[in-house]
Amino acid sequence: MTDFAARIRRATMAEHRDAETRSFISRLMAGEVSYAGYAALTAQYLHIYRELEAAAVPMRDNVIAAGFADPVLDRVPSLEADVAHLGSAAIEPLPATRRYVERLRAHCHTSPAHFIAHHYVRYLGDLSGGLMVGKSVSRTYGLGREGVSFYTFAGIPDAKAYKIAYRERLDRLPSVLGPAVLDELLAESQLAFRLNAAIFAELGDRHPAAVAAA
Repeated sequence: MTDFAARIRRATMAEHRDAETRSFISRLMAGEVSYAGYAALTAQYLHIYRELEAAAVPMRDNVIAAGFADPVLDRVPSLEADVAHLGSAAIEPLPATRRYVERLRAHCHTSPAHFIAHHYVRYLGDLSGGLMVGKSVSRTYGLGREGVSFYTFAGIPDAKAYKIAYRERLDRLPSVLGPAVLDELLAESQLAFRLNAAIFAELGDRHPAAVAAA
């Protein structure tokens, strides 16, 4: 076993902090983003996860990436239900979202390293903070369980155990990927956080501070 899971965490720490402290996300957690802003965020996620989960299909046949491309993580059905409930299905992707999707389309269908990088940034983050975010926005917008199903992993009864197993898979990567490819994976993980932060910045510009209302 190696410490690659710790290495990727250290390598992305600054980008991760920047993404999660963007004013839009901070305001969302404080209940200061309008209902329209939350609906727009959910719509952007749907565009992203459609592409990432499309890339997961060929990766399930890849010896390196197959363990990560677990269908139990799939978010698209939940996001489709959420945007339908929120009335945001017709919201177009933002320019930052288009750039993110284009990056996924260009690299993640064929490169295990790129796929794992983006998979790590999205799904491990969802499993780590998603439950807290879901509870917060449900309370803010009076949504109950509808409109926040993205944040619930019904097929994963023990998120902590799943994350431990996920990190163990990361730790095995140096046995199948060379140093140059591992460095590429780290760089792509950093880029993934920056792509997310760009979306939050655009959403913040379009949905300035406001009192949330359902």
